[in-house]
Amino acid sequence: MKRCRVSVLMTAKSCSTTNLSTQTSSLVLPLLALDIGGKRIGVAVCGRLGISARGIACLHRKDNGWPGQVLKLVREYGCRGIVAGLPKNMDGTEGEQAADCRAAANELAVQTDLPVVFQDERLSSWTARERLFAQGLSEKKVRAKIDQTAAAVILEDFVSAHPEIKE
Repeated sequence: MKRCRVSVLMTAKSCSTTNLSTQTSSLVLPLLALDIGGKRIGVAVCGRLGISARGIACLHRKDNGWPGQVLKLVREYGCRGIVAGLPKNMDGTEGEQAADCRAAANELAVQTDLPVVFQDERLSSWTARERLFAQGLSEKKVRAKIDQTAAAVILEDFVSAHPEIKE
């Protein structure tokens, strides 16, 4: 079994006092992001320049093979790190959803040598919903794309908060 290497990286927005420069030094672009929910997992990637992120898939969380599907996407897009959204409460505390996301990230981390880090995902789903409605999509189409778009928001937030990450 591989050693679990999950790092906690947060932005200034999340009120963390973690020394980010040492923890992000192992990360290089491109990255893959996950919006881990109880039923679905939204997946997004960014390119080698980190200019933008785009949603690429929505996986079913109940499928026990989801970590393998994520790793297949990592290989397909040449990603060199994984960013998992961490659903914190608005007051910054962590609840049951955050514990569930940490467990899912650990499940993934034992199957890969890539770094797996967390990004505060507060308001990512709200931002994603607003973006999709602004594109003129119907409620049905928004529901179909919300998870992968939220993953793209998480990834964009992470990349913009860590300009030291390079290709």
